[in-house]
Amino acid sequence: MIKIKAIERKAGFGKTNKTLWYPAIHMHSDVKFEEFIELMADETTISSADIKAVFDRASKVLIRLLQDGKSVDCGDMGTFRPSITAKRGSGVDSAEKVGIELVDKAKVIYTPRVKVKTALKGVRMERAERVLDVVYKPSGKKKSEILPTEIKNIADA
Repeated sequence: MIKIKAIERKAGFGKTNKTLWYPAIHMHSDVKFEEFIELMADETTISSADIKAVFDRASKVLIRLLQDGKSVDCGDMGTFRPSITAKRGSGVDSAEKVGIELVDKAKVIYTPRVKVKTALKGVRMERAERVLDVVYKPSGKKKSEILPTEIKNIADA
């Protein structure tokens, strides 16, 4: 079951001072990697050490294949593929002028398969009890400057 909370956000992207309340998922706990591995081991005949070894090797192979510019099909989980973002305003007037200096960054795109994408269809939801409704507070930083550890803090603010 998914629990929701209310969060307040500015409406209109700064055009007005109006704020509205929206539902957001209340992430009440995280499943650590070790617990995930144990849960998988409990549902199979494979030991947790073997499952962990497979995940370790799979991530290394996935990274190597992505660095080689390949799309990687991971079965029911989905597909991982490399992508690039062009620098802002870097368009040129001919194909011959396109070079690596126009690339801003490389990233990975994950596309879930139907089984994963529809996993939450019809899931039961309820309002979280004892959760304070929170005001969304933008950090004032650009998205690219926000560290992953800060994302949780911003969401919990």
